[in-house]
Amino acid sequence: MRNPFIGMQIKKLLLVLFTMLIFIIPYSCKHQPEDFAIPENCDLTQVTYLGTVVPILENNCYGCHNSQVNNGGINLLDYNTLSNLAKSGKLIGVINKKPGYAPMPPDYKLDSCDIAKIEKWINDTIFTPPGGNDHPCDPDTVYFENVILPLIVSSCATTNCHDVASAQGDIILVDYTSIIENGKIKPGDPDESKLYKKITDNDPNDIMPPPPSEPLSQEQIQKIRIWIEQGALNNHCDEDCDTTNVTFSDHIWPLIENNCFGCHSGGTPGDGIYLTDYANIVSAVEGGKLWGTINHMQGFSPMPKNTDKLSDCKINQVRIWIENGTPDN
Repeated sequence: MRNPFIGMQIKKLLLVLFTMLIFIIPYSCKHQPEDFAIPENCDLTQVTYLGTVVPILENNCYGCHNSQVNNGGINLLDYNTLSNLAKSGKLIGVINKKPGYAPMPPDYKLDSCDIAKIEKWINDTIFTPPGGNDHPCDPDTVYFENVILPLIVSSCATTNCHDVASAQGDIILVDYTSIIENGKIKPGDPDESKLYKKITDNDPNDIMPPPPSEPLSQEQIQKIRIWIEQGALNNHCDEDCDTTNVTFSDHIWPLIENNCFGCHSGGTPGDGIYLTDYANIVSAVEGGKLWGTINHMQGFSPMPKNTDKLSDCKINQVRIWIENGTPDN
């Protein structure tokens, strides 16, 4: 004979299990919410270390990772430490709270726009490695080897100034190491970098390049500022060699301005040759002088001086422009 007490207990147990299932099943069917999409108003066009990344870290990370309180031995105020974390993938891992990384900040996740800005800084701007065809030039980035080195060598590392032979004031500015050390560059902070202070000084006795040389243009100064803001890295990109529509304004003038202008402007231009405008550049083309110098041909002084030969792409652009009749376009 069935025990009625046992039957009642079984019914109660089934009722409890059924009630639990009512609450458990809906939650088990729910997925973790997907990451929010990047907001439409998230501006990723002017991402820099000083203006973008530092404020994000200051508001969310510096409290635990500074020179006094460096949890995990990590001081994010130290740029080299931050750079290593970024390049290794650890910075993205922790802020995205990926498996295998300690989630940071521990109590919440950065908003999607801040994460996108840091990813932009790391992947697209700051740590793009040199070489290969997989690393085209990012239009938001100023690259040292492509832009800054030719500009500084042309304007500062000249005879009787800061080339190796002259070394005025015991300062040489001919490569990345010498520019960083002697220019006292502070990555991320142009206003505290000696080189930037010199090229923006209003005192004619202190400004560089010194008179009678032409001062750097505002566009050139801005390029140096952005390069420092972006970390003052020894970076390089693979330029898109456009030889289909070579123009003076888009190709030839920028080439001359960044590579030749420092020596061939001002009161005492090199060899008495001015390259400060279209007419002077065309004059240098006549007789084959411009072509001979940039190709390091015998009988011509190799140009640009004190640095590497122009890339094949740039030389081809000059050739095409000359063959087209040196148009002022």
